[in-house]
Amino acid sequence: MTLNIKPLNERAIEMEVKGTLEKDDYETFVPLAEAVIEKHDKISLLLQVKDFSGWKPSALWEDLKFDIKHYTDVEKLALVGKDESKSWMATVSKPFTAADVKFFTENQLEEARRWVC
Repeated sequence: MTLNIKPLNERAIEMEVKGTLEKDDYETFVPLAEAVIEKHDKISLLLQVKDFSGWKPSALWEDLKFDIKHYTDVEKLALVGKDESKSWMATVSKPFTAADVKFFTENQLEEARRWVC
């Protein structure tokens, strides 16, 4: 699994995910996200998904814990995938967050970045 995280601005984080998410990935992401939430009350996230194959069980548990704890703390969630066939990710995400969730294709990456910022 590869997880690359970079800030887009003070309140937005971009993550690129390849492969299978593992618990260690959440041990990197959660402290960064919670620091932004503590400082600004809200966070916006951009998640680029490339060859994503799901979560290991321990990572899925960490994801659910974050979603429950921060249900109202995520303001916007942009999901970026290869093509429209991945747009189901936005639909699946909506019950787990109060965020405004939008799907973008890879060629709309800059638009997704502007939207979350």
